[in-house]
Amino acid sequence: MTDIRTLLAAVLGVILGLLCLLAPEAVVRAQTVGRRPDGRGGEYGTDADSDRWRRLVQVLGGGCLLLGLYFGYTTLW
Repeated sequence: MTDIRTLLAAVLGVILGLLCLLAPEAVVRAQTVGRRPDGRGGEYGTDADSDRWRRLVQVLGGGCLLLGLYFGYTTLW
């Protein structure tokens, strides 16, 4: 019998992983909303998001995606 909670966790992991892989800038912006900027450097109109934070979000998204696929596979088969 398929455990519905595990299957829902797998779906959530896949969705979260895809979101983090495809739109890391949106995830970084959502996490930093309302915080004061710590640096005022940079040109006007440029994003303050560093490549390091985007890469970290993408790596975590890949982990979520892999875990979601694993849980989905073990639940269905």
